[in-house]
Amino acid sequence: MILQKSWGLIKEYTLNQVCTVKMILVFPQESTSFHYHNLRDDMWIILDDGLELTIGDEKHFPKAGDEFVIPAGTPHAIAARDKPGRVLEIDFGFTAAEDVHRV
Repeated sequence: MILQKSWGLIKEYTLNQVCTVKMILVFPQESTSFHYHNLRDDMWIILDDGLELTIGDEKHFPKAGDEFVIPAGTPHAIAARDKPGRVLEIDFGFTAAEDVHRV
């Protein structure tokens, strides 16, 4: 939700929801596994340029500030190219190691 204020705006990502917030750092020339979750949706907020995202069958080359929502059941991965890259991840739903299904 976006809350307009006289001085600017507030982007509200969660409000009284079960969620987990993580900072993901991917080293240069490395990638997370291509995987999906059944029990949660993920939201990625890109913090650094130079990442390559795979979400389902689509490749993305986002800029810092871009945002993506990955619904439960959708395979996804993050790769860094020439430099490290950070992604702020907000997980909506139940987060557990048992719910990481590698493709």
